[in-house]
Amino acid sequence: MNDKVQEAMSRLEQGLEQLLSEDAWKQYLQCQSRFHTYSFQNTLLILLQCPNATRIAGFQTWKTMGRHVRKGEQGMMILAPLLAKTSETTTERSLVGFRTVYVFDVSQTEGKPLPEVSVPRLEGDATDWPRLRDACPYPITEMSDLNGANGCFHVATERISLLESLEERHKAKTLIHEWAHGLLHATPDEDRVEASEVQELEAESVAFVVADALGWDTSSYSFGYIATWSGKDAFDQVKQSGGRIQKAANRILQSLQPMSPSQAS
Repeated sequence: MNDKVQEAMSRLEQGLEQLLSEDAWKQYLQCQSRFHTYSFQNTLLILLQCPNATRIAGFQTWKTMGRHVRKGEQGMMILAPLLAKTSETTTERSLVGFRTVYVFDVSQTEGKPLPEVSVPRLEGDATDWPRLRDACPYPITEMSDLNGANGCFHVATERISLLESLEERHKAKTLIHEWAHGLLHATPDEDRVEASEVQELEAESVAFVVADALGWDTSSYSFGYIATWSGKDAFDQVKQSGGRIQKAANRILQSLQPMSPSQAS
């Protein structure tokens, strides 16, 4: 299957490059870049103050995006680093403490709509679903609710959970995605990446490559999913992770090959 994997990788790279050149995606990713990634401590502070928060930014940042905080809204307090020069002979600043600042969720603002893009779930049946399910080395459980996720790989138990309500084609794609997490990210090794956005890019890239090699197209979902996680760097990161993606895709495809009589015995 290696030739098919190579062809699928080329389609993945070309598809991402084309997607990222579209005006709607450029505007969306430019908007997303304005929202900071918060530390674990600040994420907890935000959730304690606004459990349903989705997009967070400061008062002035919202203004630059054509939105304003509604009168009477209470900001969420978080901690921001306090930097200062530690010597009169240098211009470099070092961390000397923290200060409190206030941020607001998009639900507390009004004004110009934020750019949106669609990443629709796959629909329809998948003839490969039973074969994938039976070949997967990890136990699979279908659940009615996964807190908004379509699937999950549980590292501690090495089990996969899938959202029961998914249509078969999306369920099959999600299984490959979680299977890839198990192969690439469940056990520590010298090549393992820790950044969640890269892990998601790798897992979804494997899902696209395997599905493409099997003859079905997940690009309408996979390209957008990868771009929402990795932004404008998605194309470069796919090339950087290409060897890992191909290796995991080949392992999954090999698992689907029927055993020879000698192997079966």
